[in-house]
Amino acid sequence: MASITFLPKMNTYISEWYDGQNFAHSQALFVSQYQQPGDDHRSLLQFDLSSIPKTSTIDKAELQLTLFRNEVTSEKICVSVHRLLNKWLNYTISWDTQPPFSPFWDGSMIIDQTTTPGLKTIDISDLVRGWHEGSIPNNGLLLAGGEDNNDLIGFRSTNYLYSNEWPKLSVKFVDGILEIKDQEKIMIPAFPDTPIIESRPVALGPRKKATFMILNTSDSPHIKVKVQLGCDNHPNSRFFDLGPWHCLEPKGYPGEAVALSSSDAAEYARVLFWGEGGETLTVYPRTKET
Repeated sequence: MASITFLPKMNTYISEWYDGQNFAHSQALFVSQYQQPGDDHRSLLQFDLSSIPKTSTIDKAELQLTLFRNEVTSEKICVSVHRLLNKWLNYTISWDTQPPFSPFWDGSMIIDQTTTPGLKTIDISDLVRGWHEGSIPNNGLLLAGGEDNNDLIGFRSTNYLYSNEWPKLSVKFVDGILEIKDQEKIMIPAFPDTPIIESRPVALGPRKKATFMILNTSDSPHIKVKVQLGCDNHPNSRFFDLGPWHCLEPKGYPGEAVALSSSDAAEYARVLFWGEGGETLTVYPRTKET
């Protein structure tokens, strides 16, 4: 797994009281109300993710902020992250010209009167995945919260002297495009049927790897599983064994689950199950294109 830490290409705050003023040269990013109603503050940031390969899958993304000022007077406030819906410019943005933003949160954290200065993180993995995949336009994000009371908080911006306290976006990703398939519930046939059954075949390709995460959800210690490969997914098609049987322990015991993978050349992969009959399992298939 690889990781990259990004600095924002733009970061500033806006003030409702100074609604036409730009604060791009400030060393701070303020959020919440300051001294009275009509004195709210919000902060905007944007990160350039173009250095992440398009064929990668985002595993986790965290917004890192350094809190230096905490004037929360309420019990607590929620600082929320919202995706911005239009473009903006760092040196012209003001309260009056702020772009619209989604009313739904893409991440949040709680700040109360006891929260100490220092590094704070917000998980925004789903938002960053959308930016990377192109399903969400990357217009940046807005920080808001606590606009009903005088609860001002301040984070460092990239204008601050010490770069170790600048806002950052830490992204962990894996090579290849990960596709999560629908999970499948399996019940091994009971007597008089033969206690063998197979999972749904998963389509492979020239650059795909398949992984089946298999969980024994029964009390039986007599379940065996193995991966098979085939040329097509017709019900009567022949599949070929890949490797030996793997035994599963009963539910709740170490060894109740196993992950089996294949990167061999074939059109389809599936799992074959063998037991005494009546056992239940859950299969979580994944494929990754490299």
